[in-house]
Amino acid sequence: MDPVHFSGKEVLEMAVKIEENGLKFYNEAGRATNSRELKELFETLADEEESHIETFNELRKLAGDTGNEGFDPYLQEAVDYLRALADTEVFTNSELGAQLAEKVTGEADALDYAIDMEKDSLLFYYELQKMIREKDRDVLEQLIEQEKDHVSKLRSLKKKLIGKAGR
Repeated sequence: MDPVHFSGKEVLEMAVKIEENGLKFYNEAGRATNSRELKELFETLADEEESHIETFNELRKLAGDTGNEGFDPYLQEAVDYLRALADTEVFTNSELGAQLAEKVTGEADALDYAIDMEKDSLLFYYELQKMIREKDRDVLEQLIEQEKDHVSKLRSLKKKLIGKAGR
């Protein structure tokens, strides 16, 4: 059985949705915090999410077809699984980012939510690695590196502000 193959364009459409919701979280959490450093980090991450959205939208235009060459129609359950994973991830509910920001009770909480959301994004992208066409893997690798950088920035600030490296 061949795995389901998503094109780079399809992956980018999912990534845009994830980044849009991350942007909402960082904007809302940034407005809610009193910590100057945390506010600045969230503003930076929100700017990066906006930049990712623009980049991903540009890449989508260049990605070409959304055809499923190599797609096995009997593996619809794999498509359903990936879409279910996307639907349950923190960033894919269009209002969940803002809702989570409202639940933040302090700096450590805000950082933990942000770290968890970035990790959820990584989980989604790692799962996609099994389902993307070989010719589109570079796009996905770029997404993964950007998300790993966000986790690193968040963990560094948490260590600095809270004195722990986080989970």
